[in-house]
Amino acid sequence: MLSNYLLKSKALFRNSARYFSLKVGDKFPQAVVAIVKFEQDEGFTNEIVDINEYFENKNVILVGYPGAFTPTCQSQHIPQFIGRADELRSKGADEIIAMSVNDPFVVTAFAELLGGRQKVSFIADGNGELTSALGLDMDLTSVQLGPIRSKRFTMIVKNNVITSINSEEGAMFTEKSCAARIMDQITPLKHL
Repeated sequence: MLSNYLLKSKALFRNSARYFSLKVGDKFPQAVVAIVKFEQDEGFTNEIVDINEYFENKNVILVGYPGAFTPTCQSQHIPQFIGRADELRSKGADEIIAMSVNDPFVVTAFAELLGGRQKVSFIADGNGELTSALGLDMDLTSVQLGPIRSKRFTMIVKNNVITSINSEEGAMFTEKSCAARIMDQITPLKHL
């Protein structure tokens, strides 16, 4: 089964041993991505945005996952954030956004399947530019998932400044990138 191979494969970490290109305190990188979010009258829609403009004056929890419809992402990782979205917002998150290297149409179908509606938005980083700029990319060609996929991670971005990074350094799912951990790290954005 593919999910067992993903968990056990050393090939999973090929080219993923490098360190973050960004760190806490750094400005969030510029990239153009598709934001997939639920609109009451239209359902899930996608819009191409400059991510720095989109994150401006926001306190965002960014959740990176290897791919839409992959077993752990679909059954465990993203559903945790959907389930705890109200708690995370009450602690200061303006928006919770799950990001993968997939096209906007695949991400839209994934969002519809998960049913998070107004709880979680999504980034479709179709070209992998943002994932690579963050230094959180990995090569999963050995399991037929392509040369650029996102490592599993969580991050807090306040007004385009990275204030927290929790990376699994691969596709594994542990407490590092779970909703409970980020819950302990989120604080309200102080508007100046």
